[in-house]
Amino acid sequence: MSHILHPTPRNFHEIGEPITAEIFRFDPTKDSQPRMQTYVVPYTHRMSIFTLLREIYENIDPTLAFRNQQCGRGICGTCRFQIGVIGKSVKSCTVPLEPGAHVIIMPFKKEKVIRDLVIEF
Repeated sequence: MSHILHPTPRNFHEIGEPITAEIFRFDPTKDSQPRMQTYVVPYTHRMSIFTLLREIYENIDPTLAFRNQQCGRGICGTCRFQIGVIGKSVKSCTVPLEPGAHVIIMPFKKEKVIRDLVIEF
C-alpha cells in the first residue's frame, strides 16, 4: 500500500547520531541551475538510503521528488541513484546507513533529470 495514502506510523525510536544527507535538487520549471540541499534526519532502526528519502519526504520536505516505490529486494532498480562524490551507482533500498553517516545523493543520470532525483528511463 502506498505510504502517501497510509503513512507509516512513527513508532521507531532514534537509536543513534542523525544522518546528514546532501540531496540534488532541480525543478526545471523553477530553477535555472541544480543545487544541493542538506537535511539532518534522525537515525532509526535498519535505515537505508531509500528509507532516508521516505523519512525526508514524509516528515521534513514533501517537495522532494524521487520514485517512491520499490520492490524491496533490490531487483527492480527504480530506486537507483548515484551516491557520494565519485557517483557510485547503487540501488538505494539495498544500502544500509550507519548512525552519524553523511551521504550525498545524486540522480542516476544527471542529463535526464525530470525533477530532483526522478530521471527519464
